[in-house]
Amino acid sequence: MSDLVESLRAVDGAEARVIAHLGSLDFTIEYVRDDLASLYSDQDLESAYRLIMANQVSSDDFKQLIDESIEAQTLFFENVVVFVFPSARYEAVFASFDRTEPFPVLDIIDAADRS
Repeated sequence: MSDLVESLRAVDGAEARVIAHLGSLDFTIEYVRDDLASLYSDQDLESAYRLIMANQVSSDDFKQLIDESIEAQTLFFENVVVFVFPSARYEAVFASFDRTEPFPVLDIIDAADRS
């Protein structure tokens, strides 16, 4: 996992916030930027994990409908961009970044694919 963290953090124009491995039953925070470490409680992180995993389960049906593999799901917020990279059934990598103009979406996806 550390290779993926390093690859994502190395993308020009993308300041990483949080990167985590999402397993089928739990999650592991792989990287959190220092200025954000105290912002989220364990309960906040657990709630976010459950919401993201519920979305992962439902995305399997959508993937079959389109007949394509999902490389990444993205969520764009006012100041944050979130990627969820499925890695196995009900497992994924979560990566959030500060939103900038322009934002290197394809560079992030390519970096995740290479790792």
